[in-house]
Amino acid sequence: MEKNQIEHMMREVRREYEQRQGYKIDDNSRLNNYVQDRVALSNAFRPYSTLARIGHVFGKDHATIIHYTKEHEPMMNTYPSYLVKYQLALELTHRVSERLALTPQIKIGRNRNLHNELRTIKRTIKNLQVFQQKIETTLGIKETHA
Repeated sequence: MEKNQIEHMMREVRREYEQRQGYKIDDNSRLNNYVQDRVALSNAFRPYSTLARIGHVFGKDHATIIHYTKEHEPMMNTYPSYLVKYQLALELTHRVSERLALTPQIKIGRNRNLHNELRTIKRTIKNLQVFQQKIETTLGIKETHA
């Protein structure tokens, strides 16, 4: 039952994400815009599902999703547009998963443990804070950050 709920959650998030973006994600396109969308959503889904199930949502195999996880941090550091997409994907994933009463699953395996998860979360927070500061500087807003 939960497997079906998780797939439903991912498809619902994708639908809402596409609605917010104002376009459908082309799963076969290699255009950077669509790749960023798939990478952002895939990484937002990671705590909830397996790589194979995430791949199924995009018509991809688990190896492609592994590639997306490796591309996540470089995209965070390179494309401001990716940060916005990832933040939207996280927000929608959180909202829809709460509505469906789904919680993230902690996966501990050979290459994935709680220490690695914590490091990844800290890097993501740091990157988002840097992005926030850039936007505030551009807008002329000066806020103090804790």
